[in-house]
Amino acid sequence: MFKIVLVGRPNVGKSTLFNRLVGARNAIVNDQPGVTRDRKYGKAKLVDLEFTLIDTAGIDDLLKGNLDNEIKFQTDLAIDDADLIIFVIDGRAGVLPAEKTFSKKLKAINKPVIILVNKCEGSGGMLGLTESSSLGFDIMIPFSAEHGEGLSDLYDELKDRISLKINIKEEDIIDDCNNNLFPPIRLGIIGRPNTGKSTLLNSIIDQKRVVTGSKAGITRDAIEVSWYHNKQPFCLVDTAGLRRKSKISETLEKSMIGDTLKSIKYSNICVLMIDASIGLEKQDLAIARMIVGEGRGLIIGANMWDKVINKDETKNNIFYQLQKSLSQIRDVPVAFISGLHGNGIKNLMNISLDIRKRLDIRISTGKLNRWLIPILEHNPAPLYKGKRNRIRYITQVNVRPPTFAVFMSSPENLPERYSRFLISSLMDDFNLAGLPIRLMLRKGNNPYVES
Repeated sequence: MFKIVLVGRPNVGKSTLFNRLVGARNAIVNDQPGVTRDRKYGKAKLVDLEFTLIDTAGIDDLLKGNLDNEIKFQTDLAIDDADLIIFVIDGRAGVLPAEKTFSKKLKAINKPVIILVNKCEGSGGMLGLTESSSLGFDIMIPFSAEHGEGLSDLYDELKDRISLKINIKEEDIIDDCNNNLFPPIRLGIIGRPNTGKSTLLNSIIDQKRVVTGSKAGITRDAIEVSWYHNKQPFCLVDTAGLRRKSKISETLEKSMIGDTLKSIKYSNICVLMIDASIGLEKQDLAIARMIVGEGRGLIIGANMWDKVINKDETKNNIFYQLQKSLSQIRDVPVAFISGLHGNGIKNLMNISLDIRKRLDIRISTGKLNRWLIPILEHNPAPLYKGKRNRIRYITQVNVRPPTFAVFMSSPENLPERYSRFLISSLMDDFNLAGLPIRLMLRKGNNPYVES
């Protein structure tokens, strides 16, 4: 698919334009400059034109640190990957020296460039529009990403450059995190700040795809990357770190957290990254409960395993913490990994495949009710006020996660411990351990038997 990259200084409106063309608020937008750090891909549409759009970090030659060098490296990779470059400038600020320097770099690349003079609504953008010719490119479009002004002019410039793909190749469809024909397994990488989420993603795909560093809070947008394991397409989602609510005050961080929570909701499986040498902290367990509450498959990624000295004791502590504090889901799988060195990643991906397969399991109604009969004979439901609480029927009503409806005479009076017993028995007898099983209690007789 035709690829277009958005480049320009920080805070000129690249992410706002990205969201408008992609049709969703996929990129975080904030008045603070430098919000975008990684390159972010999205499937964009403009009338009948479809193309891949790449959002990038802002260009700034004054930044020289290691983190800033990594950010610039990601922008360079995005430019190399693109077929066309949209150079966004702020019409109200005019052309700045950094943009003149960057324009020389773009000329040397020898790719088509469109100058988009953003924030041109009203007369405030006339300065940038007048000065944009000094950058040395032929095509300049007055634009407003916020209000959608200039979209028709952009369409006119793009329509002759983008060949509409009527016969889409299968590999083009598969290599996309959002396609419907060949949906990949969405694997969200979740956790507190600085637990190695971005390092793990880079290690899985063996590329420096996302920016990493020792400082906490580097990742801001949720970044989706297509990948394959054992011929199975995956969509790997790197996310911003989740801190306790009491520590979150800035608007930007609230947007980052919202992006991460959305990623959990739309993932099939979440890898909860922890520092193996520290074990599971309170915040880790709170995140784990959130993942289970959304009905997503859960894997504990015990990262930095190469630094752990007493491995047997550490393993026992992690399993004990899970058993004690996460009782609603038994036998949560734990992958002991080193994102930095790539250890344990194959096992992590194999666990993901196993969980995805079991999340889709369907158990026939007949098999479930044959299973239920001896369960009730040996462990009947407790009496309520001296009366039997008759459990009459069970059926599976959904997958991802496996969800079961149990019909009985008095569901409101069934003790919670008995519901946990039924869930535990389902896990043991149908190989559902480690999955977030849901049990719905319903009043009534077998709905498939006429009264």
